[in-house]
Amino acid sequence: MKCFFDDNDACGVCRFCGRAACKAHLAGRLPYIATIYVGAANTPKAVVVPDALWCGECKPEAQPVPMPEIY
Repeated sequence: MKCFFDDNDACGVCRFCGRAACKAHLAGRLPYIATIYVGAANTPKAVVVPDALWCGECKPEAQPVPMPEIY
């Protein structure tokens, strides 16, 4: 697979947008919420990947986005 930004071989895929990126174009790592569930005592909990690959081009939202249409 080739890097989205140039013609180098990709070394990973952005977890947030899916773009393949080479080492020169990976911007870093961000926490990624894999799933959210309700635990004991009705406490919401999340399974988080603390260092998911990020391309730097996409802009993951800092806050949850309301989506009432899928409820």
